[in-house]
Amino acid sequence: MAANASASKVVPTESNASPEEFKARVIRQADLPMVELVKGSNSRLVVGEQAMISFLKMDAHSYFAPHRHRQEQIMIVLKGYCDEIIEGKLYRVKAGDVIVLPSNVEHGAYIGDEDVEVIDVFGDVRGDYLMKMMQVMATLNTK
Repeated sequence: MAANASASKVVPTESNASPEEFKARVIRQADLPMVELVKGSNSRLVVGEQAMISFLKMDAHSYFAPHRHRQEQIMIVLKGYCDEIIEGKLYRVKAGDVIVLPSNVEHGAYIGDEDVEVIDVFGDVRGDYLMKMMQVMATLNTK
């Protein structure tokens, strides 16, 4: 047992967040609108002040063209597999793999016979994705 671990049950001393406080801090992923990033790739985006997370689903047999951006990106593969293109080379990645893409590294992907689900973490907010998300939100607000 670790030196600071305790065998007895720890009882919280903090009060519970109010419903308003909870709503201000917690987002249900399923409640976020889907945003099409490119054909065959749809995401639920969470935007903070200095970072962005994309819960991305890439459809089977789709293609994410090679591109680059200034934001560092960490990609966590949750389900399926794809052939990630990184600086002109193919990397077969599957569930459980993590890719670290520094700023301005060219990358894309070929999606195989099954859908792929990933979480992309960006070290800074991507303006292009933010604009797409705002367009979807504006459409939803007019309905």
